[in-house]
Amino acid sequence: MKKYLKQKLILMGVFILFYFVIEMVAFLWIGFQLLPKNIIIDLVFVIFISSFIIIIPSNKWGIIFMSVWLLFVNGLFVTNANTFSGYFELFTFEQFKLLGEATDILNLDYISFRAFIDFILIIIAYVLVLKYVHRKYLKTKVIVNKKILLNTYILFAFLMISLVTIISTRTFNPFEDYSEDVTLPTLKRDALERYGLLAYYYKEVDLLYFSDESFPQYQVPYEVSKPTQYFGLLEGYNIFTIMIESGESYAVHPLLTPNLYNMTNEGLYFPNHYSENKTNVSEIIGINGHYPSHSFDTSNYEYTFEDSLPDRLGDTYETAFFHDNYSIFYSRGEILDMLGFENLYFHDEIFPDEQRWQWDGNLTLDSETAQAMTDLMFQTDDPFYYFWTTLLTHGPYNEGEDNIQKFEDLGYFDLIEIAEGRGDWVNPLEDYDEEDQARMVYYQAAMMDFDRALGILMDALKAEDEFDNTIFVLYGDHAAYYHNFNRKISSVDGEEAEYYDIDIYSSFYTIYNETLSEEYLYNHANTSINKFVSPYTIVPTLLGLLGETYNENFMLGNSVFSDIEHVFYSNKTTTFFTDKLYSVNGYDIVYEKVYVGDHYLEEFRYQTESMIEKLQMINEYYLNTRIEIED
Repeated sequence: MKKYLKQKLILMGVFILFYFVIEMVAFLWIGFQLLPKNIIIDLVFVIFISSFIIIIPSNKWGIIFMSVWLLFVNGLFVTNANTFSGYFELFTFEQFKLLGEATDILNLDYISFRAFIDFILIIIAYVLVLKYVHRKYLKTKVIVNKKILLNTYILFAFLMISLVTIISTRTFNPFEDYSEDVTLPTLKRDALERYGLLAYYYKEVDLLYFSDESFPQYQVPYEVSKPTQYFGLLEGYNIFTIMIESGESYAVHPLLTPNLYNMTNEGLYFPNHYSENKTNVSEIIGINGHYPSHSFDTSNYEYTFEDSLPDRLGDTYETAFFHDNYSIFYSRGEILDMLGFENLYFHDEIFPDEQRWQWDGNLTLDSETAQAMTDLMFQTDDPFYYFWTTLLTHGPYNEGEDNIQKFEDLGYFDLIEIAEGRGDWVNPLEDYDEEDQARMVYYQAAMMDFDRALGILMDALKAEDEFDNTIFVLYGDHAAYYHNFNRKISSVDGEEAEYYDIDIYSSFYTIYNETLSEEYLYNHANTSINKFVSPYTIVPTLLGLLGETYNENFMLGNSVFSDIEHVFYSNKTTTFFTDKLYSVNGYDIVYEKVYVGDHYLEEFRYQTESMIEKLQMINEYYLNTRIEIED
């Protein structure tokens, strides 16, 4: 019995050792401290898994068991290393729903070969240690009789009962907080650093797939919004929201993008607009005012939305969504229909006789899409709410030979050269190699084509006498991250920016309407507004301008005209920041760009705490009111 237990405990020790080696390597990649903050929780989970080795009589099968588990944990490491190094994002099991989209847009720029080398080195070290252990401790075969098995099962049962009791009970600290923690989907980065790999992913699976009771009567408490200064000023006006894929302010130029430049200078412009989410998330935030921590599962459930713009305006407005992609991409067709859009125009509707583009750089020109959109607009005499998600500036850049030729024919490159020659356009990546500089020229040309598209849409509205009574909202879903543009532009001493460097998340945002600008200029010197804003402010701002109140608990932002200090929550990184502070949990400050003082810090923490509470209510609302789709 003693020799049997010794061999099993040695194998358990090897398992525990390599689990922590993998976890430490993973934590170093992600930027955590070496070990989880609640190391006891992590240790209990590791002991729980490794304890099964005791009741596997064969050392061979015991090694296979622990090898499978360690391969799984090593896989979690290399996956997180790649998602974080490429996107500052952590892997979750929810992302399995996006495998098709990820395959479509996969780019080798975001594959970390160093992480795969670490993965292989860990495996090699594990095999070498196993060989040593086998030669020194496992060579002598132990004959397992019934008495040994019985004693082993008794020991295993006692150990399991003890561990399960510790994990599930709410009387042992720190397991009380772990058992009651329902904020893990909202604070993934913070939770992973607190609990460790096994405990974190166990909790995620439990919350995702085993907390599934449905209570259709669940309601988010109604807290009516407070009117701001321009409440009702543009009642009955049209709304045209355009989400510019990877839209950045540095690409706005008086010669190269005159329409954008005029809107920026004559409309309300927000130089401190920040956003860091996947395109579909930023899109829904600009339509709905929020996005839950849990992703929507529209293949299995129907959802009810309250206070989304198309839902609120659908009775009196013509509502339409435009995007040159397939409706199945990110399940857009299903979720936008649930959000309340009356008309959805995807590739098959916009270009019915053409094959869809491929992810090779030859994306459809925005100007071509805009021209096709003009035939689909103005279906009724009602005021309209249109939402267009652009495409061309997505990336990759300078890789589509067809588009390069089109840009050449349209004169975009010549205009850039002229502007550069007279000194009023400087390549933001002039300090990098020629390849990066050429990519930036391509990106600038793509923004010029969007500007041309904007001109086409403006002319169409003027022809219908609808331009003056239309509110334009133009915003970027996120920064231009392809080829690490945003990190290179924000680099310090040649080192690419870290995840907490706030500037890498800046993007474009303007609201244009002549009546609004005139009213604003009565009280202000100019129309440039320096307050921190994000896409969360779009829906409450528009509803306010239309004279509509809303439930503040469904909005993660306030009107841009509100005096409340705004905080941005990123579903992608599950972190909070403003233009001054960055935090992973709303309390601990990871990075302070400028000194803010106690009052600002207190307000920041208050707003993030309120946002976490709202997110929890919103999560529960969608989980408890969704209706399962019958086959």
